[in-house]
Amino acid sequence: APARGAPGVAEAMLAAAHERYDSGVPSAGNGSLMRTGPVGLCFLDDPQRTAEAARLVGRLTHADPLAEEACVLWCEGVRHAVVEGGFEGVRAGVDLLPVDRRDHWAARLAEAEQAPPHTFDPNGFVVTALQAAWSAITTTSGEGAEHFVAALENAVRAGDDTDTVAAIAGALVGARWGASAVPERWRSAVHGWPGLAAGDLE
Repeated sequence: APARGAPGVAEAMLAAAHERYDSGVPSAGNGSLMRTGPVGLCFLDDPQRTAEAARLVGRLTHADPLAEEACVLWCEGVRHAVVEGGFEGVRAGVDLLPVDRRDHWAARLAEAEQAPPHTFDPNGFVVTALQAAWSAITTTSGEGAEHFVAALENAVRAGDDTDTVAAIAGALVGARWGASAVPERWRSAVHGWPGLAAGDLE
């Protein structure tokens, strides 16, 4: 296998992910959805390029079409939130999916808008993880920092895979409300390897 950062790493990852999916191993976990949110920032003026990038980056680890589709919806949500200042991009992202998949996702989003986040359990599956995050955002009232905090708290209270659901929701509410909505007490607690604090990570 190629060394990290060397040419061919992405190809090797794509091949391994497809081999896993083709072998019948479940490959629609929520991990790709959790990590692809930043893709929504790459092509702010181009929904199609955003969707293509979301599919490709998600496919590096999760080759199931359900995971790819979820990444398309969420990355379009992030892109739209930055450009237009609303959450409508997730619903608009349905039009970026194959025609025969649009009704499925429109129905899943509608379900999430009508029920609390804990309804979508277990949420290690990419579809229910997206629904739990979307529910946490759309069923929470408020604006700005108030909505940011309350939506993320609701995502965590959904239970099960709480860190992932909160990370998914956080990408979208962060894109919508901006860094100023993140409470200082949360920012100051962030840390990373090796011994980095919030200021270092910024």
